[in-house]
Amino acid sequence: MKKPRTPHSTGDEGAQYKSFIDTFNGIAHHRHRYEVFKDFVTMAAISLHNAVRKSVHLEDEYLATAKRYTREELGAFSTLLGMLVNLLEPVPQDILGELFMALNLGNERTGQFFTPNYISLLMAQINLAAQSNEEKDFVKLCEPACGAGGMVLAFARCLIDSGKNPAQAMWARCQDIDRLAALMCFTQLSLWNIPAVIVVGDTLANEEREVFYTHAHHLGAWEWRLDRGKTAQEQAQTAHSESMHHEPASHEPRTQIQMRWIF
Repeated sequence: MKKPRTPHSTGDEGAQYKSFIDTFNGIAHHRHRYEVFKDFVTMAAISLHNAVRKSVHLEDEYLATAKRYTREELGAFSTLLGMLVNLLEPVPQDILGELFMALNLGNERTGQFFTPNYISLLMAQINLAAQSNEEKDFVKLCEPACGAGGMVLAFARCLIDSGKNPAQAMWARCQDIDRLAALMCFTQLSLWNIPAVIVVGDTLANEEREVFYTHAHHLGAWEWRLDRGKTAQEQAQTAHSESMHHEPASHEPRTQIQMRWIF
């Protein structure tokens, strides 16, 4: 078995990564590391989801997963969640994706690898710069292959650096065909209070097997905000259509809420 690598080998952050990996490797030695990681993420995601909107189906899944571990191992899972919170706290970035790769859980056969944080941040900066002169209440992001949410977290970091609150200035629709990746995304966006919906399913087939909304989506009244934005856009399009029939074409810019695609 390959030796796990520590993403940050120096400083307090490096020590926290090492502590997470050491604690993780002490859980259920008889089980495959991928299965243990999947169970940790699944229980963390369900705990966060059911704290706001309880699902009986998810609660049953949580209990069935927990039965596979001892009391001490479940306590270690709780410790890991606390460590994850501490690692996420400094800035929004993909911690679970880094840990997944550090534990050598990436799948070469299926091409399942998580984008390094510095690349996600660069792409987010490019996207934010492209719309820096556009005036609107918030930005909508669409991530059709979200992985663990690294691109969305990086965009949230850029908003914070520009003096904006991601809970108010952005909303994201994230989707991934892999349930583990989608739950990693849901967990990290929930912990960073980013309003989003995370869909488990094949984007190309327009499939939606499961749908998870973050706490910030509910607490920020985003159903209403998105409906209001959609209505405003429809009104602008109607007015534009009427003007095309009754007035000469105008080249003045029109403000509308646009969907942002981040790859």
